[in-house]
Amino acid sequence: MMRNFGVLVALLCLNACASVPQTSGVQLVSDKPLETVTDEQGRNVSRYVDAARLSSIKSYVLPEIKLTLPVENPDISKEQLALISNALNRSICTRLGQYLTADTDASGNAMRVEVSLTGITPTSKSIAGLSAAVDTFVPGPFRIPVGMGAIALDARASNDEGTLAFMRWAKGANPVFNSAKVSSIGDAYALIETFTREFGQLLLQAAGGEEKRAKLPDQQIQSNETLCETRFGKVDPVGKGASFLIPLSPEFIDKGKPETTKASEDGN
Repeated sequence: MMRNFGVLVALLCLNACASVPQTSGVQLVSDKPLETVTDEQGRNVSRYVDAARLSSIKSYVLPEIKLTLPVENPDISKEQLALISNALNRSICTRLGQYLTADTDASGNAMRVEVSLTGITPTSKSIAGLSAAVDTFVPGPFRIPVGMGAIALDARASNDEGTLAFMRWAKGANPVFNSAKVSSIGDAYALIETFTREFGQLLLQAAGGEEKRAKLPDQQIQSNETLCETRFGKVDPVGKGASFLIPLSPEFIDKGKPETTKASEDGN
């Protein structure tokens, strides 16, 4: 009976995504018409893609995205926002690095990615903690479908010849697929991976065209991964694995940008 209850709860939660956040930040200006992909309560996506020009791109510039809060929010500190920014940079870097060569010289033909935070809804830490406690007793995934976070982002890929792709993206957490983390940025941090997966597919596979871009040789992928890890650090694999079972916060499993990188950027 408990198993049936857990399945029922999961089915109900599938349609209980958090609403996308209200857009209050500075949107990137798109010089191309955007096609609406989806416009729902929990997910809004519109995009532009120049598949022909993207197919000729062979390299990318290491991202240097620094998100800023659309409006001051006492629940999200500048350190937490820096953690989200770094996670975004890391994810973009490693995803692109499987197919494109990292260009440390930032040549004109290399693809550059810029991202703007246009909206964010903090996660309720108290409700997330309660959800995690209840989840230990209910079979299957369980999360109370209130107090969930959301994030909205504008992203543009371009080179010296202009815009290659643009995505206006917003998504709220899903109580089945996004487990509760006791942190005000728990959901926003998790949704970064969803965003980079979708934006990465747009850039690398031209929105699902028939011709699939081949991955680089393993040695080149490893070289790109090393560059990304040196610049943006890595997530503790043990902590990340444990976070699927217990509600570890992003701040606990991700230490952010390496101190040596921070020091060089500060000019020390």
